[in-house]
Amino acid sequence: MPRPEIPVPKDIRDSVIREIYQQVEQVDWEDLSDRDKSAHYARWVADAKIGDVLADYYTADGMRVWLKDTPLKEYARAVEDFGPFAKYTQKRLTPPAEFVPSILGPQWRIVPGSVHEKPMHCVFTDGSQERYVCWGKPRSFSILLWAAVNNAVNAQTRPLIVVFLRGGKVVDEVQKKLHEKIAAHCSIDLAYVHRHLEEKQ
Repeated sequence: MPRPEIPVPKDIRDSVIREIYQQVEQVDWEDLSDRDKSAHYARWVADAKIGDVLADYYTADGMRVWLKDTPLKEYARAVEDFGPFAKYTQKRLTPPAEFVPSILGPQWRIVPGSVHEKPMHCVFTDGSQERYVCWGKPRSFSILLWAAVNNAVNAQTRPLIVVFLRGGKVVDEVQKKLHEKIAAHCSIDLAYVHRHLEEKQ
């Protein structure tokens, strides 16, 4: 990642990242094609609140690299309300404390401090037992499967994989059936859910 010749002041960096995230919240960034993402980068370089502000510190090419390798690389974690970049988002995806009980049952509660990443996962308890839960989009199923299988080796309960789509997206039934067969073969529970961006409290 290129470094600017002059360090970017923190207040400027923060305002630029907030502006980028506010614009990205209008689209499902993670599911955009490379072509569509490139179009966004081009617009941001010319944007008065982004490119014009960063022009004193980066070249246009350097700006694109910084956008890709810093705020946009962190965006998926940020909308999970996780990691240092979460403070820049105005919205978050529906949290596991809301969508997991709809799968396991209302008696299940998230264990405080159990949320971690790579992939996003946590532990839920019903007061007498605990279950490992990991979640991600359909394209990350292989990563989720590997994490769940690793947990299942020593766990007393079956892990749960939650595959999510942003609200409005249609489930690929062929893909879903394949995921279900694989999960059943590995003795792992699987659920599909829709999540949406909501205002932070």
